[in-house]
Amino acid sequence: MGVLADRLDSMHVRAATPDGTISGRLNGRTDVVLTFAPGYYDKCSERDLERRLATLATLLWAGRMRAFYAALSEAYEQTITGEDRPISPRDVEYAELRDALVAQGRSADDRITVSVRGMREWNIRVKDGTVREIDEHAFAAAVGEAAAELIRDQFAQIARLKNRVYG
Repeated sequence: MGVLADRLDSMHVRAATPDGTISGRLNGRTDVVLTFAPGYYDKCSERDLERRLATLATLLWAGRMRAFYAALSEAYEQTITGEDRPISPRDVEYAELRDALVAQGRSADDRITVSVRGMREWNIRVKDGTVREIDEHAFAAAVGEAAAELIRDQFAQIARLKNRVYG
């Protein structure tokens, strides 16, 4: 493998909600791990979790992109801080279609559903009764399953889109 693939496979990104109630870690490309502030999970509601997880997802993805550009910079031995501007009609089409993509993931038990449009507009749904029915470790594992599925879906859709636009 090359430098870039190695860096992406060994990437570790951390983020926390602004109030510190939920922390997350992205290990490698798809492994998302959650932790909760002591006692928070037992006293929160499903709607609280949805809002905080959407915020956390935004922060983790921003951190992931910073780590991605750092890996690109290392691999190409030059500073890269973002995407180049689209320069051709195909580039513009690709950027527009990519920003409209909706990726989805769900936990194996269907308690957690995660979706995102353009990797910017996050939507998390937690089935009613989940906090009462499963503990925080099972919940965190379910979120990890849903997040991994979403990331795989996003990457697969991007690959298909690149093939369609660029052939």
